[in-house]
Amino acid sequence: MSSFKKYSQEFITKNLHFYLVDFKGLVVDSNASFMPRVVNKNIASIHPFFECFSSFADSLEKKIVFNCVHLETNEKLFITDVQFVRKEKEVLVVIQDFTQHYTTYQEVAQARNESIINSELIVLKNKELQEREEFKNSFIQNFSHELRNPLTSIISLTKLLAETDLIGPQKEMINFLLESNSNLKLMLEDVLSISTIASNKLQLQEKAFNLNKLINLLEFTYTAKAKQIGVEFSLKTIGKIPKIVEGDRLRLFQVLTNLLDNALKFTEEGSVSLLVSLNQTRANKANIRFLVEDTGIGIPEKDQESIFESFKQLNNGGKTDGTGLGLAIVSGLLQKMGSKIKVESVVGKGTKFFFDITFKIPLKTKKTAVSKNIDKELLSAIKSKNIKRFKLLIVEDDEQVQTVLFKVLINTDCFYIDLINDGSKVLQEVVNNSYDLILMDVNLPNVLGNHVARLIRDFPMDNINKIPIIGLTANVFNNQEKGYIKDGMNAVVSKPFDTENLLETILRHLK
Repeated sequence: MSSFKKYSQEFITKNLHFYLVDFKGLVVDSNASFMPRVVNKNIASIHPFFECFSSFADSLEKKIVFNCVHLETNEKLFITDVQFVRKEKEVLVVIQDFTQHYTTYQEVAQARNESIINSELIVLKNKELQEREEFKNSFIQNFSHELRNPLTSIISLTKLLAETDLIGPQKEMINFLLESNSNLKLMLEDVLSISTIASNKLQLQEKAFNLNKLINLLEFTYTAKAKQIGVEFSLKTIGKIPKIVEGDRLRLFQVLTNLLDNALKFTEEGSVSLLVSLNQTRANKANIRFLVEDTGIGIPEKDQESIFESFKQLNNGGKTDGTGLGLAIVSGLLQKMGSKIKVESVVGKGTKFFFDITFKIPLKTKKTAVSKNIDKELLSAIKSKNIKRFKLLIVEDDEQVQTVLFKVLINTDCFYIDLINDGSKVLQEVVNNSYDLILMDVNLPNVLGNHVARLIRDFPMDNINKIPIIGLTANVFNNQEKGYIKDGMNAVVSKPFDTENLLETILRHLK
């Protein structure tokens, strides 16, 4: 045999094994490939699979094929196709090794199945995320709407109270209450942007604000809070802290209140302090350090990074009020502000949280006019419009908001006011009376305010269809204000409203 024929025959038969078997199952001959070479033994002794030979040996006509047969020999597994081919006096058993083929096929099939499963999971996950997003948006919208009416009353009545004769301590408390109301309003507005925050699309509002006023508010608030739980609170400033700086006041307020609330929560005795120190001032910029220190339970070193994860809380003897989001919010907001929260802690002795922020120092600051002065200017402007008082129609169903609107507008001594609380009665009123302006809630019983506005604009009489309409709404979600303007409202004032903003809007649209 030539070398070429020998080598080629080796290559051709390397994955084939043959047994020549008589009809009783005795192996007559065998080659030496990947299966054991057996002669003069029953084929069933090679592997249990071959016990099936006796069941069809006598009836075998031409051949029978078994696919994907797993044969294990010498602790090695082969995946094979087995043929039993009838010859004159024997049966030729042809075993072909398809281990690599079947393995590759299985891998491809598994990868394909996993790809299909992953695709289905992505579809399901996207559907779940969409449903969760719709639920979240619906919840935020409803929650915001229900909160805005009482908040409108709180803010407006506090402002009215501030204009009465008060003694020194009462004025101070009212001023802090006004400041807290402002913070609450800003936070409510922020709730509407929660999906933007979650998707990392939050935009900082860089504006000039009074840093000293913010520090004083924190001192007033947390001195009272600490006293309630029997803990001392102190606030100290080091260096010449700029009075007016440019930055995102609301975000800074959120960070500091979260840190201070967290410190009080984990401090049962001792003290909590806030230290504000000037690191350096350079080129109209001030780098300021804020440090919150407590004498609480402390944080184990192994937990000092994980506490900034969402929903992560330390075990502090069952005192686990809260969502576990406070420090995660702190970390996220500071990262957005170009800073980083740092922590130093000793178990049983206390914790320090601190961060550094660079603020711009505005070259010129516009003095904010006192609301009372703004009111006087507005009232003067309104009175100069006409000798007679203006006649307003207020359409509002919430009794608390009705009270606020009456007090704010009647105190100006510039308006006659009619009041109804049902959207279906508006047309009847405007037909039977002459109004200079309509102040109308959007969410009214029977007929919505924006639908009423549409009906008024379609009315055939000019003295009615051109009456200015100012909408009041707690529904400011997903740019709904644009839709109200499209429906025929001249302007929309969102609840809770500022007295100054409301009066400015009324003035702007009076004839």
